[in-house]
Amino acid sequence: MNRIRAGVASAMTAVAAMSLCLVAGTAHAAPFPVTTDAATAIASRYLSPASESPAGSNRFDCRDREDRNPVVLLHATAMNQGANWAYLAPMLANAGYCVFSLTYGQTSWSGNTGGLGNKEESARAVSSFVDRVLTATGAEKVDLVGHSQGGAIAQLVTQIPGRAAQVGTIVGLSASNRGYSRVGSITDRLPARAPGQSYWGPRHPSIRYVNLATRYDEISTPYVLTLMPPGPNITNTVVQDVCPASRIGHVGMAYSPTVGTLVRNALDPERPVPVVCGTDFPG
Repeated sequence: MNRIRAGVASAMTAVAAMSLCLVAGTAHAAPFPVTTDAATAIASRYLSPASESPAGSNRFDCRDREDRNPVVLLHATAMNQGANWAYLAPMLANAGYCVFSLTYGQTSWSGNTGGLGNKEESARAVSSFVDRVLTATGAEKVDLVGHSQGGAIAQLVTQIPGRAAQVGTIVGLSASNRGYSRVGSITDRLPARAPGQSYWGPRHPSIRYVNLATRYDEISTPYVLTLMPPGPNITNTVVQDVCPASRIGHVGMAYSPTVGTLVRNALDPERPVPVVCGTDFPG
């Protein structure tokens, strides 16, 4: 009889453990799909609706367990959020960040493609989106990550009165910090920009600026234009200084695990993760 009772108890324990495992398994969502294949990501998402969010992005009920700022991703010229952030959005979301993105700068003729409109209007549209993110998350500030033109838009946002106080860190990926690229001179400015200033407005001492560049940038060229003059709140990093063999180009900056790690370390410098060098687009 005792053996029977012991067997029953053992079986019940096993069932309870199995139930616990099942519950625990359903409590954690599967990782968001990540791709580092820039060509495939762009080809498959470039014609997607401009409102279509990349995986892991725009979860407005998101709460960061580490109490980090929400991250707003700003795409490059002639791109949209889905195509530009097929890697970085899900990668950051899988790392526990609350990630948000939008397609800005559409015109009457550009369809689902953004980054082609007036930069001042784009900056104001991004500012409204930041308001939405702050309201939804309860955060006091956001961090902005901009690829190419997206870095300029991030800086223009902070020139709008009151907006600099809403931004903690700006990370630029091959960002056109000095207003020039081979796709054309970017001339739109906000009225807040000082006359004769060759950048996107004055730097704010309350904001951390992190600029990530590649010596093989074929669009924002020469690549030094994607860096900022030294300052106490400015960090300039060239990918080849971290990974000497890298031949990463302008487009590849948004799809690179190396750059992705540098972005994570810029957003959360108190908890750095090791940077691993690998093959990046264009390889």
